[in-house]
Amino acid sequence: MAIVTHEEWIRRAHLIGEKAEPMVADAEKMGCFSLELRDYVHKLEMYKALRPVQYGGSGIAAFTFSEIVRTIANYNGSAAWIVYFVILHEHWVAFLDEKGRQEVYDSDGLVGDIFMPLGQVEYVDGGVNLSGQWSFGSGVLWDEWMGLGAIVQVPGEEPQPCLLNVNKAQYQVIEDWNPFGLRGTGSHSVRVEDVFVPWHRMLPVVNAKNKSEPVGGYYSDEPIFRAPFMPFFAMGFPSISTGIAQRVTRDLKTRIEDRQRILFNMKECESPIAQRNLADVMTKLDAIEAMNKRYVDQLEEWIEANTPIVDEAEKNKMGAWRSYICKESSDLAFQVMRLLAASATGSGDPVEIAARDAFMLSIHLTQIYEDNMLSYGRTQFGLSGHPLC
Repeated sequence: MAIVTHEEWIRRAHLIGEKAEPMVADAEKMGCFSLELRDYVHKLEMYKALRPVQYGGSGIAAFTFSEIVRTIANYNGSAAWIVYFVILHEHWVAFLDEKGRQEVYDSDGLVGDIFMPLGQVEYVDGGVNLSGQWSFGSGVLWDEWMGLGAIVQVPGEEPQPCLLNVNKAQYQVIEDWNPFGLRGTGSHSVRVEDVFVPWHRMLPVVNAKNKSEPVGGYYSDEPIFRAPFMPFFAMGFPSISTGIAQRVTRDLKTRIEDRQRILFNMKECESPIAQRNLADVMTKLDAIEAMNKRYVDQLEEWIEANTPIVDEAEKNKMGAWRSYICKESSDLAFQVMRLLAASATGSGDPVEIAARDAFMLSIHLTQIYEDNMLSYGRTQFGLSGHPLC
């Protein structure tokens, strides 16, 4: 794959958003965007954006990655979420043992994961037999591979949470995704029973998170190895939230311009109250955008300086920033729906969908505001922060 420019990636993001937007109603109903959209995303080679250049990828950095998912979120949050994961999950593949890395990349299939270490393992010659069931497998109906979490003692390492990568022929999808928001992400459950996973398809997550070092010590100058693992890995959450906030703010302005307030016998855009409300929303959006930019800028600074390891306070500060952006974006989306009143509350209205999607982002396990603020605050007194940061 030739190196793709930033402008070309953003063009492709717009194409995906335009393709996805007419599909939203069906995705909401069916619980996942169609394989037609999956094939379009695959055709545009979005999954190769983060892949190291030497493996046929484009090796993008933080700014381009953030802008891709933020752009798609201006069309729909679920579409942005699922494309974010299509791109993101090749991040951890790059940290696998060389044999496992090459196996996945050669397959040309999409990759998913569920980090929660819920699996049970039996140690056998050459690896483990894995059993268990996991929820929230975003995009699993699109995927060729799934990394599933379990506590494993990989040879030469301490027992720790690991991602065990299994092929779709080895797992069962349980189509149980029926949530409040992010309905189009297809985040169904996954079950496996005594599936053999060789050592080369296992990623010790703590090592990757704390050392930013691939299995076997493989070195590359790619951006994904030059910034702290989790702050880079989780950057899509604030980017998607920012895109949703931009979408609802734009919709609010457009609808105010078009509405006639019969009660006051005037166009709504002539109302001082509406003018004040729009300014309030736009200013809150400015703050969200500024915080998201600061987050991305920090990642780019670390990449430029080759800083894959930072202290607890720095890691948890990034977690606090992410959760702040997600919370503020969710609050903003519901504020817009409240200001538009009944006209925006119909099931399937873009603002109604956006508000539900933003809320789901804000309550994701890794983005819970109270947890992240507690963790960041702890680090200010020399205590350990949250293990997921």
